[in-house]
Amino acid sequence: MAGPPVALMDSRQLRYFVKVVETGNLTRAAAALHVAQSAVSMHMRHLENDLGVQLLVRSRAGVVPTEQGRLLFEHARTILRQFAQARQEVVSLGREPHGEVALGIPAPVGPVLVRPLLDHLRAQAPKVVPHIVEAMSGYLLEWLHSGRLDAAILFDVQPLSGLRRTVLGVENMYLVGQAAAFGEGQVVPMAELPSYPLIIPGRMHGMNMLIRKAVNQQGISPDIRVEVDSVAEILSLVKAGYGYTILAPMGFYRELQEGGISVARVQDPPIQRTLISATAEARPLSQATEVLLDGAHAILKAFTRRQSA
Repeated sequence: MAGPPVALMDSRQLRYFVKVVETGNLTRAAAALHVAQSAVSMHMRHLENDLGVQLLVRSRAGVVPTEQGRLLFEHARTILRQFAQARQEVVSLGREPHGEVALGIPAPVGPVLVRPLLDHLRAQAPKVVPHIVEAMSGYLLEWLHSGRLDAAILFDVQPLSGLRRTVLGVENMYLVGQAAAFGEGQVVPMAELPSYPLIIPGRMHGMNMLIRKAVNQQGISPDIRVEVDSVAEILSLVKAGYGYTILAPMGFYRELQEGGISVARVQDPPIQRTLISATAEARPLSQATEVLLDGAHAILKAFTRRQSA
């Protein structure tokens, strides 16, 4: 004899659950959702019963997710976003592109890309709303695969299986020091890098992977003093005389224009990085994503061309 039907999660349960975790409080979640608190509580109980696990720890101070709850929270946000995107794409097919596009970028790309991209969208697709997520390359790659991002700008130093990729340009890397450290047009052979105390990004950053791979191939042991996950803070430390760093023009061009730093190109051999855009092969591209990427590609290709001229 068959047992009772098993209830399945629905989008409303997931939407309520995400709001509860985000607010940390059933009352605040109910207010944000414009429903009664009793309805939110009921759906949370049903969701836990359906899954057979505890998702929330309740106390007078509010609620926090369990380990299972945190996992469901990450999946639920992606699922709800894809629901909304599917509806948006079906409704807007053949019309003017519109809707939100989540674009991930490494920190050095922001100063070059964000304002020109907003100008491009304002002129070409004013109904497209970019959601710019700035993070280290390792996290961007993970979020791209999980569906939290529609597209990402990356450096081609990591495995990219399952992704569509478009090459945007190649940048030469420079040794960056205080304003008086290097003369105009100066070069530094890679063999001399151990003479410079280095401040570089952390292990989840594409720049870290690129630098370590380049020196390892030449059998060089660089003098890495500290790893810092903020490019802005790295440049601040360099300007204060704590050491040197290795960056591409995209990461330092504003500081160079302002006269706060000086640079020398690394050569014999050069260290180069390839800038790409990536999207997940498993998911179709929306019109909004395509028009945003068209603008991003044009901006970044033009920048890398100018730097290599």
